Amino acid sequence: MASDLLHIKDSYYFDVPKMFWASRYDSAEAIADGVGPWAVRNDSDYQDWEADKAIQALRDIVPNSQALDGAKEAWKAWQHADELHHNRPFDQYVIDALAEFRKEADQWAKTQSPKPGDAAVAYVAEKQNPQLEWMVQLQNDETQWRQFTRLRSDLDEREVLNEYLASPRADWSESKLRDFNYHLSGKVFIPQPFATLRNAYETETGFGISRYMIIEVVVAIIMLFLFRWLAGKVQTGQAPRGKFWNLLESMVQFVKTDVVEKGIEPHDSPRFMPLFWTLFFFILGCNLMGMLPWVGSPTAALYVTAVLAFVVFLVGTFLGVRKFGVVGYLKNLCPDLGLPIYLAIFIVPMVWIIEFASLFIKHVILAIRLLLNMAAGHLVLLGIMGLAFSAQAATMQFGSWSAISVIALLGTTILSFLELFVAFLQAYVFTLLASLFVGSATHHH
Repeated sequence: MASDLLHIKDSYYFDVPKMFWASRYDSAEAIADGVGPWAVRNDSDYQDWEADKAIQALRDIVPNSQALDGAKEAWKAWQHADELHHNRPFDQYVIDALAEFRKEADQWAKTQSPKPGDAAVAYVAEKQNPQLEWMVQLQNDETQWRQFTRLRSDLDEREVLNEYLASPRADWSESKLRDFNYHLSGKVFIPQPFATLRNAYETETGFGISRYMIIEVVVAIIMLFLFRWLAGKVQTGQAPRGKFWNLLESMVQFVKTDVVEKGIEPHDSPRFMPLFWTLFFFILGCNLMGMLPWVGSPTAALYVTAVLAFVVFLVGTFLGVRKFGVVGYLKNLCPDLGLPIYLAIFIVPMVWIIEFASLFIKHVILAIRLLLNMAAGHLVLLGIMGLAFSAQAATMQFGSWSAISVIALLGTTILSFLELFVAFLQAYVFTLLASLFVGSATHHH
């Protein structure tokens, strides 16, 4: 069974057992060359060195350079104030801290009378915080801000990292390298020809190729080969022969008659089938990938399920507008209630507003339902396995640990079979609801 957290967290690497992919880097330079510059840039020692370099350069940009004396300590305090700030470099701290402060200043300005012209300037004057003051002045001065932007770009250049690697600061201890190798072992990083990574989960710039993207492409290729093969068999006009042919054809027929035609008239369903067959088998394939060790399920990521739901929304809206026109489509949102005119004047507009809102809400729920059902199972498995293999379990007596381990393993085995059923069920539910939504958009109520 794969690590359950990996099923619900996309990354720019595949995770395998450490024994299969050991990391043996002997220097910071080897890590930067082998893994990527980001692996060294996220180290606290490098960030300290880079912060000193950035602050020294800022002394030539900021008029009140004395305020920079406490800038490094303020940055470190900001890093520890919120877990979302963790590991953010000094230049990113300036950007993020300014955005947070301006948002706070705008809220403060709403309570003031008269309203200040520049909320940030007025608020920083009241707070009397020299660190915020120099940052606000830096951002408000176009020339200074342009110089700071150029400084940020320069810090991202490989030459700056090479300067650090050539310095004594980059001579890491054996224990530090051992710790790096331990955490890098088992991580098969995906080459990134189109992106610069910030860390193993975020891009700094460009288009990053993530683990889920590769899995989705693999699922799409498998579907292409399977159904091109099936189409060739069907074109022969022969009766299905063999278990595999019968299995595929029965599943295709099931999606048509027992899923799509529940929401769309049978005489209209053939023109929609390419979409719904693709949705069903793509979702099923992605769900089943989550059952494979060290792979993961892309449908446990919100951006995947959101795009699938958005495709359903676009298809329903486009076909509804094409059939009824914009006015007719909007009018069709409200069913014919058969009310007398004196009631319809009040009730129909309210029903239409509810139906218009539900047009968006139901597609959002469509995405969230699939996401939560696929992620929840892995979280439950993680919780059960934690009973046997957590740090607390290591302190138990052998008898107690053995009993809990047996129960945990049996429980996860049973739940794994349940997850296999859920993988099929959620593909069915998503496709059924999608057909209902498209059917309601293209037919009068």
